[in-house]
Amino acid sequence: MSLAPTNPIWMPEPALWTPEQAAAYLNVSRNTIFNLLRKKELVRRKIGGKTLIPKTSLEAFLKRDHPTK
Repeated sequence: MSLAPTNPIWMPEPALWTPEQAAAYLNVSRNTIFNLLRKKELVRRKIGGKTLIPKTSLEAFLKRDHPTK
């Protein structure tokens, strides 16, 4: 007999992501996320001393053209 739930609960994606979550989403390093925040290419929200990044900021970043080096 399995103890796993038969009906998993659906959880929506968070609206605000930590820098680590944002890095995983963009497949870049945590340092790259902080560089993008410093250059104001991503929006940051500080809540209780915690840095959070709106998912909409990440999606907008992905839609913009970025020059290659």
